[in-house]
Amino acid sequence: MKKILSILGVVTLSNFSFAQANCAGALAIASGSTTTVASYTGTYLATCVGSGSAANLTPPGTPAANWYKYTPTANGEVTVSSNLPQNDGVTKSDDTRLSIITGACNALSCYGGNDDISATNYLSTTTFPVTAGTTYYIVWDNRWGNLGFDFTLNFNSVSCIRPSEFSINSPYATSATSAMVSWAAAVGAPASYDVEYGATGFTQGSGTIINTSTTSASISGAAGSALSYYLRSNCTGTQSAWIGPYRAFTALNATTTGYPYGFDNTSGFTADGWSGTWSVNNGAGNPQAGAQMVFSNSSTVIGTPTDRWLYSRPIYLAAGNSYQITFYLRNFTAANPIPAQSLELKVGNQPNPTSQTATVWSTTSFSASTWTQITTSFNVNTSGVYYFGFNHKTPGAAGPVSLALDTFNLAAGVLGVNDVKHENSTMSISPNPTSDILNIKTDSKIKAVSLVDMTGRKVEVKLNGSQVDVRSLTAGTYLITVETKEGTSTQKFIKK
Repeated sequence: MKKILSILGVVTLSNFSFAQANCAGALAIASGSTTTVASYTGTYLATCVGSGSAANLTPPGTPAANWYKYTPTANGEVTVSSNLPQNDGVTKSDDTRLSIITGACNALSCYGGNDDISATNYLSTTTFPVTAGTTYYIVWDNRWGNLGFDFTLNFNSVSCIRPSEFSINSPYATSATSAMVSWAAAVGAPASYDVEYGATGFTQGSGTIINTSTTSASISGAAGSALSYYLRSNCTGTQSAWIGPYRAFTALNATTTGYPYGFDNTSGFTADGWSGTWSVNNGAGNPQAGAQMVFSNSSTVIGTPTDRWLYSRPIYLAAGNSYQITFYLRNFTAANPIPAQSLELKVGNQPNPTSQTATVWSTTSFSASTWTQITTSFNVNTSGVYYFGFNHKTPGAAGPVSLALDTFNLAAGVLGVNDVKHENSTMSISPNPTSDILNIKTDSKIKAVSLVDMTGRKVEVKLNGSQVDVRSLTAGTYLITVETKEGTSTQKFIKK
């Protein structure tokens, strides 16, 4: 699935008449050419390789960009590169950022891109498949500085064409040990595809290779683990270059252990199996706990609501259990922002909006400017893999509001009221709900009782004959386990 650029007012860009200013004014270049970017004169729309503030610009501000275009006459692959010796950081820039964009000028889509070649080489190189007659826009921006540079463009005639990096769909776990990966068909419709996969960090050539005639494959690994995979076209006797690695995750079983997450991985939440378009912040004093939090800025287009998703890693949940969920929210504008923040916590079997079919919790009136803990629960009817999705939906307004989220916790599952353990089926409790005394009725002598709250935390109570005093408990839902010589029985009750 292509990443759609968030472009506002793109139709008006055709008003610019000078070359390289925008999509409409893109400068055509030929294969085998070396082009010099002397200065940045055009309009920056978005980047296909990440985001960030423009703090490194002189002066600071919104990046500028230069637009070029290439239209091949045959199917094949194109390599665009600024990795040239003259781009030495002295007279020419040694730090560039490149986006490859396709589509009509009023409906553009990312197709490829590159920021840094490596951790020590900040120039840009990318190779991407092309279709005869399609125009590809080569867009350089000055996110990292204004110094000019040179770049090359070369068409490569290959018989077996690699898939596009932007054709890779979001993978999703299908069980605790497997995940489904998929992609769009490559240019030239190869006979099949090869997928090589293994635990994240594996050396290519040592992984498991599977061949499929479809555009999807199931890969497997340890429960709750991260996997890496590579993809190439297989043209019966010849193969394309590999693309990747890409990452997929098997489902973590949270039934007995729960799942806490604080967004504190310095590599970003995607490294832990989360996905989406929320941003990370590690400013001093901002996170609720730990080193980082995530946030989403509301729409500043009146009439256009925010629609930004954040998806959890895949989690396996067991039927008959209730899972308590807590997380913290706050906004970073003045108190009582207008409009108030709208957020939904949804759940589904894949990390995409269509699959998020059940609403767990929602608000249209969140306005707190201090961290506020939200508590809800999710009752599972069918065992399987679930993704939780936070959908920021605040209506558009003239001024932005930053809605922040931190410290997500999914508690271990506890049995639902109709699914509790009954080894001793003759036991009953009353009244339920209760505010003070819980009476236990059973045919056998009670040996012991134990109590846990909905987070799985053990709560101390005293047994007096067949009565349990619960007056000291905080209002909420609890599980009581009663042990007799006949066995044990667990039931749910509510403390008013």
